[in-house]
Amino acid sequence: MQLRTKLIIYSTVCCALGVLLTLGVVSYRPTISPVEVAAPIKIPDITIPPLDVDKLQETVEAAIKNNEQLQQTLPLQERLRAEQIKHELQKLEQLKQEQLQIKLYKLEQLKDGLFSPSVHPEVPPIAPPAEPISLPKLKLEHEAESTPPITEWLFILLFSCGICALGVAWFTRHLARSLNALEVGLLNFNDNDFSVSIPANGEGQLKALAELFNDSAAKLRQERQYIYQRELLLDKVIQSSPNVMLLFNDHQKLMYANDAARHLFHIKGKMEGLSLDELLQDLPEALALALKQEKSGLFTMGEDDTETWYLSRGQFLLNNQQHNLILLKQMTRELNRQEVAVWKKVIRIISHELNNSVAPIASMVNSGRLLTKDLDNPKLKLIFDTIESRTNHLSQFIFNYARFAKLPLPQRRDVPWQQLIEHLTQHYPFTLANELPAEMGYFDQGQMEQVLLNLLKNAHESGSNPDEVTLSIRHQTMVDGTGFSIKIEDCGSGMSEEVLEQALLPFYSTKQSGTGLGLPLCREIIEAHDGSISMHNRSDGGLSVHLWLPQ
Repeated sequence: MQLRTKLIIYSTVCCALGVLLTLGVVSYRPTISPVEVAAPIKIPDITIPPLDVDKLQETVEAAIKNNEQLQQTLPLQERLRAEQIKHELQKLEQLKQEQLQIKLYKLEQLKDGLFSPSVHPEVPPIAPPAEPISLPKLKLEHEAESTPPITEWLFILLFSCGICALGVAWFTRHLARSLNALEVGLLNFNDNDFSVSIPANGEGQLKALAELFNDSAAKLRQERQYIYQRELLLDKVIQSSPNVMLLFNDHQKLMYANDAARHLFHIKGKMEGLSLDELLQDLPEALALALKQEKSGLFTMGEDDTETWYLSRGQFLLNNQQHNLILLKQMTRELNRQEVAVWKKVIRIISHELNNSVAPIASMVNSGRLLTKDLDNPKLKLIFDTIESRTNHLSQFIFNYARFAKLPLPQRRDVPWQQLIEHLTQHYPFTLANELPAEMGYFDQGQMEQVLLNLLKNAHESGSNPDEVTLSIRHQTMVDGTGFSIKIEDCGSGMSEEVLEQALLPFYSTKQSGTGLGLPLCREIIEAHDGSISMHNRSDGGLSVHLWLPQ
């Protein structure tokens, strides 16, 4: 039941009780009991004391006079009582007259000598006393009019209650509206809807309550918007992270996974709700074993392209349930970068020391030639030529390594693929496996030409026919984004597993005259473009080098 209805009912009940009490007080009148005349009195034969008739007469007259005065002053109901008193006085007067007659009769008998105390003569018959008069209970006309009948009482009661109810309903109309609006607003709060505001009607506490509700709703909306934006930002950061994130509950059910996890597990749809056993199906053995073990550490997986991953675990309590957080981070590129950084530091140190030695040697050779130019000694000339040749070779060797150690940042710009292909065909022949994409590439043209020329040179030196060296460029959309896939394939002898594992490391070469910087330099340039490089042997013979460049 609503508060306003209760107020109306309570007010109506109070009004009804007030009307009933008022009518009860107004209708109250003192009741007059009827006066009955006493039974006739038998006069015993006793000696009646003498009566003072004059004094009794005066008393009766005074009572009558007072009765007349009382009749003039008292209301009608009291006048009735006065009539009854008058009637009693008249009876008393009659009794006095009878006693007086008896006394006079006895006196006359004494005078005549007829009265004897021992003998009671016949007493003259006395008129029998009048029947006792019982006055009816009178109901005056005015009294009947002053006491309303029950129908009028009921009408007055209903009319008063109706007026009271209408008055309460009128004065509480703002209260009802405000309370209904407040109830609707609180129900919306219960449903996590803070967009409702109630009108600030009325005065005093109702208006203050409505304003307080609206202020609270505004603050809740601001807090909810702030939390929602933070959640969006956090979800965007997690979804954009290259690290794989998996959150399991205490029953090994997946509660959350980011895009990197869907890419790793090759699942396009929703992963939440899957169990750990369902996720481990069709996974590489090394990855499945690492997820089953309850410890953190490094592990490798892959056959052709070996990848190094780091798995870390964490536990926390959420909603009174234990949750397990698993993070997977690919460490291959990071380890390669750290390894290359170490090699670059070593190269810089060695180059500095070699330059400090080669420069004086070259200067001394030139000085020796000047000092011995007049001497015609073929052996001496051969010595100087050999020393000069080796110092020049050592200087070129140092320059090449210094260039690898001090590779400049790429200057990217839009490059048409046809222009790049024309520059490559001027150095090494190859077969274009597909049509060039219409989208232009975005890279440093000089550095990219150096990478492709180095790879084409290795393909021609692998023992493959020039016609069997192919180049393909495709525009693709991957999970990581949109970019270009470049493949250079040959039909040569390929590489052994050991060579594939170390081919991208600096100073490693299978050629007698090789420096071991070609493929590491290619990897350094591609990674500087935020791309990747991988190599694997073809099933029908030869080697395939795959490059990925983001658009």
